Amino acid sequence: MQRFILIMASLVYAFSLSGQHKPFVTLPEQLNDSTYAEWISPGIKNDAGVFYFRNKIVLNSVPENFIIHVSADNRYRLYVNERLVSWGPVVGDLLNWNYETIDIAPYLKTGKNIIAAQVWNPGSLKGARQISYCTAFILQGNSQTEQQVNTNKSWVFAKDSGYHFIEITSEIAGGGYIAGATDSIFGKQHPWDWNKLEFDDSKWKQAAELGKGNHAGLDTWLGTPWLLKPRTIPLPEQKKQAILQIMYIKGLPPKNVSVFNESLKIHIPANSQVEFLFDNQVLTMGFPQLVVQKGRNSKIKIQYQESLFEPSGQKGNRSEWKGKEMKGYYDVFLPDGGLRQFEPLWIRTFRYVKLTIETKEEALNVLDFYNIYTAYPLQQKAIFNTSDDRLAKIWDAGWRTARLCALETYMDCPYYEQLQYIGDSRIQALISMYVSGDDRLAKNAISQFYNSLQPMGLTKSSHPSDGNQIIPPFSLLFINMIHDYFMLRDDSIFIKQFIPGIKFILEWFASKIADNGMLGPLPYWNHIDGGTLFKNGSPPGISEGGSAHMSILLAYTIDKAIDMLNFFGHLCDAAYFKTISTSLKENTLELCYNKEKRLIAETPDKRMYSQHTNSIAILAGMFDERDEKIVAQKIITDTTLVQATLYFNFYVFQALKKAGLGNEVINKMNKWSELLDQGFTTFPEHGVNSRSDCHGWSAHPLYDFLNITCGIAPSSPGFKTVEIRPQPGNLSFIKASMPHPLGEILIDIQERKNTASHFKIILPGGLTGKLIYKQNTYLLKDGLNEFILE
Repeated sequence: MQRFILIMASLVYAFSLSGQHKPFVTLPEQLNDSTYAEWISPGIKNDAGVFYFRNKIVLNSVPENFIIHVSADNRYRLYVNERLVSWGPVVGDLLNWNYETIDIAPYLKTGKNIIAAQVWNPGSLKGARQISYCTAFILQGNSQTEQQVNTNKSWVFAKDSGYHFIEITSEIAGGGYIAGATDSIFGKQHPWDWNKLEFDDSKWKQAAELGKGNHAGLDTWLGTPWLLKPRTIPLPEQKKQAILQIMYIKGLPPKNVSVFNESLKIHIPANSQVEFLFDNQVLTMGFPQLVVQKGRNSKIKIQYQESLFEPSGQKGNRSEWKGKEMKGYYDVFLPDGGLRQFEPLWIRTFRYVKLTIETKEEALNVLDFYNIYTAYPLQQKAIFNTSDDRLAKIWDAGWRTARLCALETYMDCPYYEQLQYIGDSRIQALISMYVSGDDRLAKNAISQFYNSLQPMGLTKSSHPSDGNQIIPPFSLLFINMIHDYFMLRDDSIFIKQFIPGIKFILEWFASKIADNGMLGPLPYWNHIDGGTLFKNGSPPGISEGGSAHMSILLAYTIDKAIDMLNFFGHLCDAAYFKTISTSLKENTLELCYNKEKRLIAETPDKRMYSQHTNSIAILAGMFDERDEKIVAQKIITDTTLVQATLYFNFYVFQALKKAGLGNEVINKMNKWSELLDQGFTTFPEHGVNSRSDCHGWSAHPLYDFLNITCGIAPSSPGFKTVEIRPQPGNLSFIKASMPHPLGEILIDIQERKNTASHFKIILPGGLTGKLIYKQNTYLLKDGLNEFILE
């Protein structure tokens, strides 16, 4: 297992120590080598549940470093001498199963030490994102000294008979739900203190060995099914958040509740039934912590939801709670009378929390209730200040949306699904790179989508995912996502590995082109934009053939692919695909363009028209400059067109930018402002009546402000040059910055009373480019550039 594959000198991230590992040759014989760790398990067929694994070691002295590598199926928390040192693994698939690398030396002591892991597998109740083979755990020491901790039969285990998973249905959650089970703990049967050295594990069983750790460098048919690979993203950010806003209390005098130094204290007498509603004021996620004392045989239910529901089933203003009811997933904790702390196994997402407590013969003391906020550690490095205060509020809510939709992967939504979809992730990756400058989660997403490529030539719609949903348009957006990265990062080694897959996907679509030169009938779910007049989110012409949208989207994507094919020297492939792109555009214009309306219809029968298809047509270069402006203006003004939702406005806004109407984008932010007026603190899936109150794709105004309003965009692969083409609308000033691989790009635009504008642009050293303003071009050098332009 190459020391659990491990010794990759180039691997540097939050867990590992740079320079600690020495590479050596991978040998298949290691599968029978006693110095390598075994995957261990409970050794039972029905292995769903929560399990604990323990091993004791004795040290004569504490070493300077003690490197270990650890993974599990499904999840683990690893403790060394009672201290949490790691949790994971980052979700992947069986061919790409992640592990974490940790130096546990700071947690060790001279003499006896206990290494203990909590491992869980909800079985059939696991979230849709989770791929699994069976419950298992592996830990590998990095060198001979550290191998004494290797997992094998010397480890003992026990199943937690007090832990049970709660099945959450869509009805319970208040909308389509596939994010997995929640937790129920029966305190009397839970093995409290299981991770302490003095805990009596004499009756625990010997762990079963499943086989040595495996990876792609071995004869994989000989080994275990998890092909291990190192974690490539940093540890999540974690910080304590108080949950203090109590909206109502039922069944308890207010004097029994107090808040001191942001710690909540509640005394609940015996034989009581009480209820609390908390409002966090903004949506958040993480691991809620409930600390209690006494209360033997009581029952505590903790229910979480993004917003409350009106009797009609709608949500209405998210800040209003009176007359509304709580729906949502929940945890149950049955205290045993001791001093206990409850923490769920997986993240909870909430603005509102309902705490329902029923005591029996013993009073219960709640000593604290707070949240450990947990998210991917994106840092906001970009700045966007303008003369319009509402844009600052949109920026803040958009950033909160982006943060809550990023954890160990991008997530479409943190409450209902937690899946990394291509359509969502393309936008989320752009936000990450433009606002944070962090490209690691974007690279992780691209790699995982590539790993989902199916034998027929399409990716899965989302990955990692235990299902096999196929959305063909998303495979095209995957190519566009690679092209985004190609333009924003000078990373040829990473990008060129995807060229075969890009050609594979395009060939699948090319095989579907009908005799009329447009795409014929397409299988699977061709989702473009949900919440519209499109049936199930798919445009007309999918089942019978002749979809203008899909034909143009294919041509648009081919053109992006051609950029990369030419760059990497695949000139013949580029020329071949160019003929396909040209033919698709010509035939779609001939069959679907309505000369009177000056718009492209959805199908040759010219019955339906949409913002969606005409926006993609502009982006694909289907019109000359004059007609492009006409079509763009109709997209803005013609309300008979099928209207785009929050998500697809990303492409509408890009079309307006290309047509020179990007100044209109600021006016289109009314949709987002209206949501804030309705009490949203993040942006939803589609609109006020959406299932999800937080959807990553709806945060694209962050990108729009920097890319369209400020006009910052790469003008050559790798962002080696920049084009700044501001389209600020009616803003009187803009002060903005965004991270670039070479440093920071700063823009200061001030409108003068005499109709002149003062431009101050600072580029980092080594970056040059051009400013385009009112069809005039001005060269930009690195450092300070100043212009006063009419």
